[in-house]
Formats: sequence, structure tokens, C-alpha cells
Amino acid sequence: MQATGLHGLFWRVRWLYMTESDRHLAPAGATWLGRLRQRVSAGQIAPADLTASGLINAQIWMERAPWRPAALWAGMAGLLAAGVPFAVVDWQALALALLLADPLWGSVWRLAGGRDVLLPLAPRVLRQQVRLPYLESGSPAARLFSEDHTDLWPLAFRVGAPAVLLAFVVAAVLGIGALLLTLIVALLTILGWTARHTLAGIPVVLFSVVAIGLPWMLVLREVPPAESAIAWAPQIALATLWVVHHWGETRVLADGGDLVGLVLLAVAEAALCVFLVVMQAPLWLGLIVLLLLPTWLAVFRGQGVGHMSPFWLLAMLLSALALGQVV
Repeated sequence: MQATGLHGLFWRVRWLYMTESDRHLAPAGATWLGRLRQRVSAGQIAPADLTASGLINAQIWMERAPWRPAALWAGMAGLLAAGVPFAVVDWQALALALLLADPLWGSVWRLAGGRDVLLPLAPRVLRQQVRLPYLESGSPAARLFSEDHTDLWPLAFRVGAPAVLLAFVVAAVLGIGALLLTLIVALLTILGWTARHTLAGIPVVLFSVVAIGLPWMLVLREVPPAESAIAWAPQIALATLWVVHHWGETRVLADGGDLVGLVLLAVAEAALCVFLVVMQAPLWLGLIVLLLLPTWLAVFRGQGVGHMSPFWLLAMLLSALALGQVV
């Protein structure tokens, strides 16, 4: 007997909440919803396949606190240090340079940390084997990478190659200078990855060069118009001081009693004061000293310096602005 009217509707709704053992008790008219549901379920496509709309996939997130010295702010410091009026700045080139320096170079440099700092790939991606000469099972190259697990090459080709390729494509739009700097980032990444496997750690100085020095130089070179004259010696000197300072920052943040990190901070800040006096910008010196002084007060009191990053960032931007006013 067919279920009709309200009685049939009742069974159709109840069907959704029935177990398989109870569904044989339902009227025959209620079973059409179950058969339709089975057809839909059988043809359902996995969300992973329906969300892969791009050839290269990317996931963007905010990396720790934004108010800390990092590539984006180093690029802005390069802009301030150039001393170019904002009216003549090529804002499209600036946006592209900051995109290259921060998220794209950052994605390349992150490869130096290996799988521990990368987002995990889907299991079906890791199961796909990469066929390369001399990498068959038991070959010398396969034995060389055997300690890095079997998913090294899928990560290298699925994550590393797109990141490097995209960075080079954007750099090519900016010009030969950006291409050379991107090549340096790639080489430093390889060096950092190698050092992590051979020296049990990535040298901090490499991190500081990628995070501060290279973004500073990229924006300094790309943003000003070709006819503008930049005194490169002071620019390189100031960027180098902040690379050394960032080197010390990173060590001290990891270990408040790191003597090498404290020495690096002291040398960089003392040299910065001398630099501003030589560049005839003493009026900025007082503000910068006020921003750097809390670090040493915290060190002498035995307190942590984890909350000092905004002070360091502001001091870096102010020193770049001071240089931009006198060049």
C-alpha cells in the first residue's frame, strides 16, 4: 500500500533518522527518498577535488605578531631611506616589490625549515612517486636522502618548485635586479636547508639577511625612478646595521642570556648612533635611543625582551626616515 498525504510525508521525514535495521518497516512509498539519497551519495565528489580551482594553490595567514621587524617592514624602511617624494613613487612597483619580498620570498625561505614548518600535503599527493634518474630504490642518491623520509621529493616538486617559480615570475616583471635578489634568496634557502641537516640548525644570520637586508635592497632599487640619485654606501651601511641588530634580536628572543646576541645588539646600536651623527641627523638620535633603551633596562633587570619587538621596529623605521631626510 502506498503512503500518501500527511502520513507519507511523516515517513519521508522519519526515513532520514532511521537505522538500516528499521527501514524495512517503512511503507513502500517512503523508500523512494532513500533510493534517491543513495544515488546522490554514490555520485558525490570529495570537497578536496571541488576546491582545487587553481593550478598553484596557496594559503595565506598572518605569521605571528605583525608589529615586529620583518620583510614587509624592511621594504617600507627601504622606501623611507630612499628619500624619494611620495608623489613620484611608482606605487604599482612598490606593491609588487612588497609582494615579492614578504609572502613570496617568505614562502621560498620557509622551505629551509623542511616538513616541520610546511603545511602537510594530502596523503594521496605524498603517495605519488616522482620518477627521476638515479633515484630508484637502492641507488646512491636514494640512500643519500633515505634519512629524510620518502616524502622529500613530493614536497620538493609540489611545494618547493611552485614557490620558487612564482617568485621568479614576479621578479621578472620587476627587472633584472629583482631576479638577482630572488636568486640569492633561493641560494640562501638551499644553504639553510643544508646547514639544518649538517649543522643541526639554520644559521640565524641567513634568516636576518632574508628578512631584513634583501627586502630593504629590493624596494630601494625598484621603487625610485631611474633618474633619482641614491647614495648607496649609506643605504647599504644602514641596512647592514639592522641585519646585525635583527641577528641579535633573534638570538636574544630565543635565549635571554645569549651573550653573543647581546653583543650583536650592543654593537649594532652603538654603530647606529655613530652613523646618525656622521650623517648629520642628531635630532633623530634622541628618539631612537629612547626606543632602544627599554631593551637594556629589561636585560639588566633580568626580564624577558619578548615585548620589545615593536620598539625595534619603530626604531628601524625612524632611522630609515632620518637617512631619507639627509640623502
